[in-house]
Amino acid sequence: MADLTVLPAIDIRGGRCVRLVQGDFARQREYGGDPVARAREWERQGARAIHVVDLDGAKEGYPVQRDVIGEVARSVSVPVQAGGGVRTLDDLRALLDAGTARVVMGTAAVLDRGLRRRAVELAGDALVVAVDARGSVVATHGWQQSSGTDVLELARELREDGVGSVLYTDVDRDGTGAGAALESTARVASLIPTIASGGVRSAGDVRELARIPGVVGVVVGTALYERRVTLGELLDAARG
Repeated sequence: MADLTVLPAIDIRGGRCVRLVQGDFARQREYGGDPVARAREWERQGARAIHVVDLDGAKEGYPVQRDVIGEVARSVSVPVQAGGGVRTLDDLRALLDAGTARVVMGTAAVLDRGLRRRAVELAGDALVVAVDARGSVVATHGWQQSSGTDVLELARELREDGVGSVLYTDVDRDGTGAGAALESTARVASLIPTIASGGVRSAGDVRELARIPGVVGVVVGTALYERRVTLGELLDAARG
């Protein structure tokens, strides 16, 4: 992803497309739709990559929707980035075998540096580590727990360990439409290539993110599903 890539999000729970507010499973909005059909529609509208989250997996601690993710990956010709409950090398390998181009590993990669290094050896640049922030501290276990680790400290470690990119999410903004966390995203992106996520509400947010050195992608969900902005507008903004 040499240029800023806009990744429409498909969050899957119970086989359906949903969105959570601030990662809270009790605050779910369903956007009724088959994830495969939704992926095809995003591709039709010009998406160059798609971001898929297995919310059931994030909650349970292992990939639950692997088969659905595989169907999504096979249904489109653009790269699919997927995560949610990827805690082991077998989980990582299974999603790669299912056809995903990049796999997001969060909790396990944050808490187990040895596992993280082995994951880099296995997947190379196909590994994306999730850096989910509540304030300046990394959240884990589907955003339900605090790791006690400082966000920037972790970003430095990830760079040292050969991780190619991170997915940085401001958890408090996710699903709220509060706007992208430009300052904190810039701090992380100064240390390691960063895919921004959380709170993106407009083409203006994407335009600002595109100006930040080190930001290589942006995940957008709620703003698209609630039709506050079109994918075409976001793609135009990403091109400057």
